[in-house]
Amino acid sequence: MRLQLNTSLKHHFFIAIAISLWLVLFLVLIAPFDISDLDFEERLQILPPYGIICFLNYMLLVPIQNFVFKTLKKWTIVFEVLFIVVFNSIQIKACYAYYRTEWVNGEYDFWTWSAYIYIPISLVLLSVIIFLRWFFNKKAPQKKESLLTLKGDNKLDILKILPDDIVCISSADNYVEVNYLRNGKLNKKLLRNTLKNIQNDVPNLFKVHRSHLINLSHFIEWNDSSSVKLTETEVPVSKNYKSKLITAIQSSQKQDHLSQSQ
Repeated sequence: MRLQLNTSLKHHFFIAIAISLWLVLFLVLIAPFDISDLDFEERLQILPPYGIICFLNYMLLVPIQNFVFKTLKKWTIVFEVLFIVVFNSIQIKACYAYYRTEWVNGEYDFWTWSAYIYIPISLVLLSVIIFLRWFFNKKAPQKKESLLTLKGDNKLDILKILPDDIVCISSADNYVEVNYLRNGKLNKKLLRNTLKNIQNDVPNLFKVHRSHLINLSHFIEWNDSSSVKLTETEVPVSKNYKSKLITAIQSSQKQDHLSQSQ
């Protein structure tokens, strides 16, 4: 199941701050487990760093999350669960390392501390993380695109598709082969048409070869000096279009960076 994902660093900064503040307030005011043995002033001195650790660990994972989303062009429940699991895996080690410092002077071993302190608190914090991510992901900008209809000479040669789902289009004799995503998987459709006509119908595609058009949003990396790797496929690049393609990719990446930082 696909989910919306907000890639804005500003929004995730707010999430990290909210999670960290909630954790500190919970520890200081509720004082669960053996924390209740400390007086209020001691709690104010030694517990806030747990919030700082939480903030840093969350923000550390956001660029990785955004990279995965940009590369795979999707975000699913599995990815969301993995994000939370990885976050807690880093968090538990970092928090225990602080717990064992002279500042806290914790006495429990790692497994006892994890079972009786960290896991119960993390389960309570989990609902906060899920709610905040759900709330801010709902605010992710949605592209309102209408279906694009590609046609061939034959009546049965028709393909309705979202423009962003087109990966590349290549000429094949008297046909064009449309490579597109459907439910996250690469599909191909032959249409009796010319590459020139298709380029007029879909002007956002970039010509990289006399026989190939690509969607820059599906660019992953250069495979070598004469070909590029796209989502689940590769396309050759001729010398005549190479310099223009390099400029176009750099421009596209700058726009993606600006949109993610908003």
